[in-house]
Amino acid sequence: MALRNWGIAWGIVFFFTANIYFLIPTYLIIAYWVWLNSFPIYTLSLFMLFLWIIAIILVLIYIVAMIRAFVQRNNSEGLNIPKGVKGFGLVSTVIVFSFMLIWYLLFNQIAFFSWVPPL
Repeated sequence: MALRNWGIAWGIVFFFTANIYFLIPTYLIIAYWVWLNSFPIYTLSLFMLFLWIIAIILVLIYIVAMIRAFVQRNNSEGLNIPKGVKGFGLVSTVIVFSFMLIWYLLFNQIAFFSWVPPL
């Protein structure tokens, strides 16, 4: 019974991690795209697109880990998910949620989604 609950818990953590790495970079790329393209040298735009592609790859990794955690929750040998994937997912999710909570308590706005590009 305990192993099954851990599989569900890790699946939920991976779900939140995948959402973080998809929603925040996608929103920021869309919101800042006009500002990024206003520079005469497009290196910053290309770099931001590169980082967005890396974030999408991370999303795919965590979607697969989430599905694997839910499917293998009854496996007696464990989830067979690498410790690095678990650790990075848990730590990054806690850091981002903490940042968003502190930002909300200080400024009464949702972090990342309340940011606007400079004029």
